[in-house]
Amino acid sequence: MAARHDQNPLALLKARELRAPKPNHGLTPRIRKAVDFMVFGHPERPGENLTGQQVAGLVGLTWRTLREALAKPVVKRYFNDCYNSLREAEKPASVRVAANVRDDKNLNGNAAGRRTQLEAAKLLLHEPANTSVQVNQQFNTITGQPIEPGYTIDLRKDKARLGVRRGAALVDDGPVIDHNSAEGVP
Repeated sequence: MAARHDQNPLALLKARELRAPKPNHGLTPRIRKAVDFMVFGHPERPGENLTGQQVAGLVGLTWRTLREALAKPVVKRYFNDCYNSLREAEKPASVRVAANVRDDKNLNGNAAGRRTQLEAAKLLLHEPANTSVQVNQQFNTITGQPIEPGYTIDLRKDKARLGVRRGAALVDDGPVIDHNSAEGVP
């Protein structure tokens, strides 16, 4: 009878290493170059927007090969990293343009120009998400204590209750339940 190799721990480790995914599987130099061209443009032709088909032709791939490569997680991660770095690099220029539009004296002449200036000012005031944390907590205006969620049950024996003052009149908050009486209990 032949020996079973699936019980050998060394053989199992070797098989696992062979099956393990490679860290940059699918991110070949041509694919990396194609992603760079798609995001940052061609270095010799600045300002020209390239489509995926044009980029595939420039790096020597077919459009189908490039599309299939972009579906792979490693390539998609590299594309998103490049795209995010481009977005972060362009933010200061966008802020400068918005500030120039806001401060442009030629736009003060009509309502459309003023509206454009207002939109630029709003853009400059916009704070990105997760920069500040706001905690909403309600406080009782009479006692100054925080309001806890849920019901408040008054168990005082003298049945004295605090009323809420609205305007000049004292408003009754509703019925008080007396827990010591046997009313309504069969």
